[in-house]
Amino acid sequence: MALFKRKITIDDQLWLRAQAHVEKVGYSSVEEFVIHCVEKELNVPSAVDQAQIDERLRGLGYLE
Repeated sequence: MALFKRKITIDDQLWLRAQAHVEKVGYSSVEEFVIHCVEKELNVPSAVDQAQIDERLRGLGYLE
């Protein structure tokens, strides 16, 4: 857990949609849901990352 908490502001309608989703799928809070979404998005390799991965795999002989 971070030593200092950060706060963000989101639109009221978006908050209500997130809150309804949280209740529907079982997250413990909107905060947990938002953290999950941000982590998931940050773990998606970008096109540049994928190009670098492909280049390395080619160099190792795993890709043609």
